[in-house]
Amino acid sequence: MKARQVVEIMNNWAKPELIDTWDNTGFQIGDPNKEIKKILISLDLDKKILDIGIRDNYDMIITHHPLIFKPLKSITSLSYKEKMILDIIRNDIIIYNAHSNLDLAEGGVNDKLSEILGLIDTAPLNICSNKEDELNSLYGYGRIGRINEINLYEFIGKIKESLNIANLRVYGEIDKKVSKIAVCGGSGAEFIWDAYNSGADVYITGDIKYHDAQYGHELGLTIIDAGHYDTEKIILPAIKDYIRKEVNEDIYIRVIMESSLPVHIY
Repeated sequence: MKARQVVEIMNNWAKPELIDTWDNTGFQIGDPNKEIKKILISLDLDKKILDIGIRDNYDMIITHHPLIFKPLKSITSLSYKEKMILDIIRNDIIIYNAHSNLDLAEGGVNDKLSEILGLIDTAPLNICSNKEDELNSLYGYGRIGRINEINLYEFIGKIKESLNIANLRVYGEIDKKVSKIAVCGGSGAEFIWDAYNSGADVYITGDIKYHDAQYGHELGLTIIDAGHYDTEKIILPAIKDYIRKEVNEDIYIRVIMESSLPVHIY
């Protein structure tokens, strides 16, 4: 199978029309006619992942976060990222990523996060009206849904178990029952108002700063910071399953679930 065919398969799910204006994502490096036999999937592309790709002769690396996000002024061996790009080109590896379009997509990051946490009757938390016009459907960041009413202490345990994490941060009231849940995989501080306005009892996301948490508390909204990585890693096996379902040819696919950023909490 050619690289362009794998890209087309991914674009059928994470539609290019869904890419947000601030984002730079998609088919980023390589020959579209390269034959693909081995695919490596990771949340990020750093030197560790690239070294695995080169060492084990992977033809293509698919990530959620873009390698090339801001415009490059040069490609030399003088900077970390530019040297990576040189190594990618020298080793003829295809680079593709699906970022904001996979956040918004049906069955994407936020749907998968909702599913893993047991939410039902879900809808987008923040509607992207321009995407609705273009695709005649309803797309947006985050999800709002419901669960059977449960004590928040118990639900926190379920979150940790479902996401396979040892720690998370809870901001705001904790001694209460919850049933209406808002989620946003990755960095979701900008949707705190949407979570509150939707009537959520609790909002689960990542990258919450002090003043974000303070704002949520003033609104009376409990916010759970489960981490950027841990609220997005759930999409990686889904990417593998999707490609496997859509591809008839024998392609080897490996998913690396470990974070590229080691975090130690003592």
